Amino acid sequence: MARTFTAEDEERLRQLHADGLSRNEIHRQTGWALGTISNHARRLGLAFDREAVRAATDARQIDLKAQRQELQQELLELAREQMARARSRYLLTGMTQTGEIAAQWLDLPPAKESKDLTTSAMSALARFDQKAKDDAEHDKDEQLSAIDRFLSAAMGEKPQQDE
Repeated sequence: MARTFTAEDEERLRQLHADGLSRNEIHRQTGWALGTISNHARRLGLAFDREAVRAATDARQIDLKAQRQELQQELLELAREQMARARSRYLLTGMTQTGEIAAQWLDLPPAKESKDLTTSAMSALARFDQKAKDDAEHDKDEQLSAIDRFLSAAMGEKPQQDE
């Protein structure tokens, strides 16, 4: 059943627009169809400033890149910690036949634990490497002209950068 656009909806649209939200963000927050938002915004005399949206999108991309770089640092640190643990002394604990807790220090972790720590480090490094590749690809895409990106997307191709 179609939802009726009420006076309260108009007021909410005005408020979200005044807050600088894009048409797509208004859609995400309200669930209204993009066409509904466009039609009512036009009727209410509201325009979506593409430059403001572009600036907000660019700022968001910069913020996301900073977050990815922070995550990369954490992944690299995790890999270093796991490798250090794989090379350090290891406290082996268990139970004796009489039910007492026994502990013994080993120079290195047992093979299974060493393998698990190394696997964890390799997994963190693989994620680190993928994040670095994603950032490099994103940086390369930013150097393409807008028309190149548009045409490539319209043709369903990945844009190629001129050398």
